[in-house]
Amino acid sequence: MKRNKLIKIGAYALAGAVLCGALVYYNFVEEETVGAMLYDECPDFSLDTVYGVKDGQFAIANKTFKMSEQRGKVVVLNFWATWCQPCKREIPHFNELYEEYKDEGLEVVIISADAHYAPQELLDDYLNKHDEKGEYDTYYSHWLDYTCTFGRYNEDNDVKELFEVGDGLPITVVVDREGIIKHIFESSMTLDELKAAVEPVL
Repeated sequence: MKRNKLIKIGAYALAGAVLCGALVYYNFVEEETVGAMLYDECPDFSLDTVYGVKDGQFAIANKTFKMSEQRGKVVVLNFWATWCQPCKREIPHFNELYEEYKDEGLEVVIISADAHYAPQELLDDYLNKHDEKGEYDTYYSHWLDYTCTFGRYNEDNDVKELFEVGDGLPITVVVDREGIIKHIFESSMTLDELKAAVEPVL
């Protein structure tokens, strides 16, 4: 009886040790890090661009932006959506930033986070009809003059997931020339704030 009891105790101890080992493994060893982390290398991704101008209207550009091809440049990624008022107000600052520093190796990419829009539908309903946008008419009328890169959300290549972007927009990511993430901002930004983030890494 005593021997059987000892065997049972040993079995329980072994089972407990195995369980603890499994929990440690799956929670600390096996778990993969999801999302881009500050001071880590920026994950690679390709992004179809949606921004081109044809006959005074926005049209699909049919070009691809690839993050790994930007080494040697400082890259600013901005996630926005059509329903996000702070996003819409700050986008002109990103184009101003690009115009001022593009000759110093700056790339600015504005990424649409609207999953329900097809690319041309987004352009037609949101940008090409700027005269119907009321208080934002002046703002929309300037889009045709923007020169920074605009990218589109693609469910087959979910850039939002790489950066853990949810509904808390806008989000801006600054990547240095070596491909390291230097800043992640989860709020709208002024032009001065953008300059302060970019200038030290240019």
